[in-house]
Amino acid sequence: MIIHADISSDASGRAFAGIVSRAGYPDSIVAGEFWGKMLTEDIQVKEGEALRQTLNMMVVKSPEDIKGKTLICKVDNQSLKAVIERKGSTRILALNKIGKQIYWLQQLGDFSLQLEYVRSEENKADPFTRQSPGIETSLADSYFQRIWADMGPFDWDLMATSANVNKTPEGAPLPFFSRYFDINSAGVNVFSQTLDASCSPFCFPPEPVIFMMLRLLKAQKKSCVVLVPGINALWVNMLNQYSVQTLLVSKAFDNRAFTITHPTGKRVPKLFYHPMIAVKLVF
Repeated sequence: MIIHADISSDASGRAFAGIVSRAGYPDSIVAGEFWGKMLTEDIQVKEGEALRQTLNMMVVKSPEDIKGKTLICKVDNQSLKAVIERKGSTRILALNKIGKQIYWLQQLGDFSLQLEYVRSEENKADPFTRQSPGIETSLADSYFQRIWADMGPFDWDLMATSANVNKTPEGAPLPFFSRYFDINSAGVNVFSQTLDASCSPFCFPPEPVIFMMLRLLKAQKKSCVVLVPGINALWVNMLNQYSVQTLLVSKAFDNRAFTITHPTGKRVPKLFYHPMIAVKLVF
């Protein structure tokens, strides 16, 4: 039996995505940036990882819906389609490993897989791999540890991904909420979450949602350290009203504090044209 869903996966040089659309259900989306060794891999390997992430999401979120079914997934890479049809067999070792993992996901979830080739412009997952890299800006660990020493400790990173989640001084990733499904996150969309009254969170929100983040913290009376630009903006009055401590994290044009992933897959400095400050808020 074929599952009645529109399933697509895709990858770019820096990001992966998968989307599952079913009538009467909200879309399920897995998306994020590559990190570590995966950033340097061939695009075929990245396309394979995008497919693996998509299938893994379905095994985790909808195990009963896919059991005994045939999943037809749309991809825009003919080579990946050929590799999966050979059950992961390829001379590219990294892709071979991912292909084997996809095969075992089928065994684990008790489903079979067929790939359908579509052009990139017809791939629904494609736009999610091409969103602005600035959304996923990473703070250098040495800078985060300065914030930790002065304002921490922290036990949550409220807006992050597996690629940019901040870590404790011992190197352990903090629990985090992600924008889309992430196997390592504690939940999707911080704005739909009820924050633990006892937690001590850190948050580095993208500039367009800073005001929303402050309103969420205020509504839940949740003290938090936020990393924001030191500029005049609509949210500054609320920030100042509840601020008890401020730390200059980086000056304007600091080329060591922040990085983003270039479309080619390389990590490059992210320059802010203004200082960045950490602000401790108590509501």
